[in-house]
Amino acid sequence: MFKIAAVASSVLVSLGLAAIAPPPPPPGGPDEPRPKAKGKEAAKKKEDRGPAGDLTKAYDLLRRLRADATSNGRPEERIRDWTERSVKYYRDGLKALDAQDEFLAHEYGAVAHGLARAADHAQKAAQFDRRDPDLPPPPEGVGPGDSGERARRDLNRAYDRITESADHDPAPGAGVYLKAARDLYTAARRDVEAGREERGGELARAAEAMTHVVEHLGHAAAGPPEGRDRPGLRSGVRREPPPPPDRPEPKEKAKRSERRDLDLPPPLPPE
Repeated sequence: MFKIAAVASSVLVSLGLAAIAPPPPPPGGPDEPRPKAKGKEAAKKKEDRGPAGDLTKAYDLLRRLRADATSNGRPEERIRDWTERSVKYYRDGLKALDAQDEFLAHEYGAVAHGLARAADHAQKAAQFDRRDPDLPPPPEGVGPGDSGERARRDLNRAYDRITESADHDPAPGAGVYLKAARDLYTAARRDVEAGREERGGELARAAEAMTHVVEHLGHAAAGPPEGRDRPGLRSGVRREPPPPPDRPEPKEKAKRSERRDLDLPPPLPPE
């Protein structure tokens, strides 16, 4: 009996001490930040790849475009021209990276990727006109239900970016790409109006990609931030950065946000 009473009293004392004493702090101290999830770290690392990441994205897409051109025959002249221009800017980006000019390496890599994206979407749009005689098309009305809404969203996005780019003078050599974006948008809008929504969506995405070419050529022409010491890889006179486009009034901004996906953006005004 005495042994049983002693055991019971020791258990009660242990429980009382456990309730009074705080739990031990986690390893590493209370102020040490918790380790982040590996998924978030990987996503952040993927987004922050710098100029090498821009060039890698351009390289991956260019390699596929050139392989498709070899296996599927001669592409359209404009698609071939955009691909060749993209290759040139990609090589210029590599030269800038070798010269430790990360600013130009990023801008040229982004230009190369934008041109490659435009060529890729234009090539996909062209494939809708090439029917396989041995492969009958599916019944009408069968397919992705949101293809029309996506095409209209992409048209709206391309329209907004084109009109914003037209608010100021393009950088030297960028005018041809702004005109290409306008032509792609006009063709995309015509296709969507005629019910060719998949083809129109690809052309709208090509137009939006082309506006990035205009944007990054403007950055390259404007130069890096002031006070940065960098090798003189570029030639020509330095251009002052263009003034930022006028921000739309709150009413106009609200009007754009309230635009329904089923509404087409207006035609572009003449140049």
